[in-house]
Amino acid sequence: MALLFSVIFPVFALTAIGYGAGRTIVPAGAVKALVNLVTYIEIPALLFRALAHQDIARDPALGISAVYFAGCFAVLVLALAIGRLGFRMRLDELGVFGMGAMYSNSSLLGIPLIQTAFGTSGLVLLTKIIAFHSLILIPVATVIVAVGRGEVQGLPALLRSAVSAALYNPIILGLLAGLAWSLAGWPVPGPVDHVLEMLSAAASPTALIAMGATQAHFRIDGHLGEVMGGAALKLVLHPLLVWLLAAGFGLAPEAVAVATVTAALPPGINVYLLAHQYDCAVGRAASTMIAASVLSIVSVGLVLVLTGI
Repeated sequence: MALLFSVIFPVFALTAIGYGAGRTIVPAGAVKALVNLVTYIEIPALLFRALAHQDIARDPALGISAVYFAGCFAVLVLALAIGRLGFRMRLDELGVFGMGAMYSNSSLLGIPLIQTAFGTSGLVLLTKIIAFHSLILIPVATVIVAVGRGEVQGLPALLRSAVSAALYNPIILGLLAGLAWSLAGWPVPGPVDHVLEMLSAAASPTALIAMGATQAHFRIDGHLGEVMGGAALKLVLHPLLVWLLAAGFGLAPEAVAVATVTAALPPGINVYLLAHQYDCAVGRAASTMIAASVLSIVSVGLVLVLTGI
């Protein structure tokens, strides 16, 4: 229990500090700049360094990726059914609702949490999820929303845009660069490694503060039934499905734990951005993100206990 507290407390304490700063001394423009610092410089440096120092060629297994995204699609199907039958949502609203059920905050929250709980080995496992996360899930949700809005003719262009944005995401570029460096077998020069080490040390606390500050500029809207239903799908059903698949397919205990903890994270900001792009269920997307972020203290803590932390 002491170990669990030592993992959970600093993560959510830094998030709370960021939230307080966002509510008081940090304006929205500064929050965006802080997020850019994290996503364009610090997290790419962290992922590059973590992968560049690993012998990836000896462990290319992507089993964690397969079971994780199988769990994502399973919870998406259930979310679509629940949203339609239980809440009478339109198809475009179902796309946003479904994305909220399967799309984790794997970067700003997941990277610091997994690094704190599992160290570099857990972080390397997480990269096998992050590498495909936006590339797979955003286009799927975009298709559902676009079809629901009757924008089928423009669908190929939308998909190209979504895939391109995912591929050119600086976090993905840092990950791919580290992977390529590792596969090439090159050592990282000492002075360069020292710079990367300093940036890596700053990445986790800055990411958590940035996430908290971002949350401070959203508000909980109405539709509490749908909001809590979406939070339950994301924080309870998603990790349960991923755990069943990961354990059932015989993944190593650490891989099972990393996949399940990642699934237990609240929705990422891209769910809100998709809703905002189509002006569809914007309030519900923001509300679900906030509610799930608060409740994830319980879901993440419970998953860490059940997986042996």
